[in-house]
Amino acid sequence: MSSLYPLWIEKLIFLLLIAGGIYSGLLLGSYLSGVLLWVTRICMLPIVILVASEGIGRIVQSIYSK
Repeated sequence: MSSLYPLWIEKLIFLLLIAGGIYSGLLLGSYLSGVLLWVTRICMLPIVILVASEGIGRIVQSIYSK
């Protein structure tokens, strides 16, 4: 890599995704209830955040490694 890798961009995006996950978890309370709500909050949202942050991190890495 010719330039310094901007790790702070990935950290910022990760924090924004976590904040968005928390916000969407709160909004899901209006649409879901019971076990489905808890499964979504505990299982699905962290997986979505993980996949999104990994994908965005790879995109940032591919842009800055050229």
